[in-house]
Amino acid sequence: MGQFQLKDSPEGTILFAQGSLTIEHACSFKEILIEALEKTDHLIIDVQKITSIDLAGIQVLCAAHKTFREHHKDMEILGASTAIINKTIIDSAVDRSACGMEFHST
Repeated sequence: MGQFQLKDSPEGTILFAQGSLTIEHACSFKEILIEALEKTDHLIIDVQKITSIDLAGIQVLCAAHKTFREHHKDMEILGASTAIINKTIIDSAVDRSACGMEFHST
């Protein structure tokens, strides 16, 4: 089950994601990202507690990043060096730089 929660912080808005970030949860993830886009100029997505992610989850992250850039807003990923996310990126042959996303480890 994917769970998403937005919280304000001095650095911007943090979106805590936990559980599964797979096709089954892509729509709810997209909805909360749209809410964040309307709410903040700087979004930090904390994915440290993601237990699984698939290509759909990666695609939603890339699309969100592109949308944030188009609106002249910042988005960054925190905890993306987890083995689960790295394996999905490698298995999917996704070029991290293609999205222009910044991935930060904890």
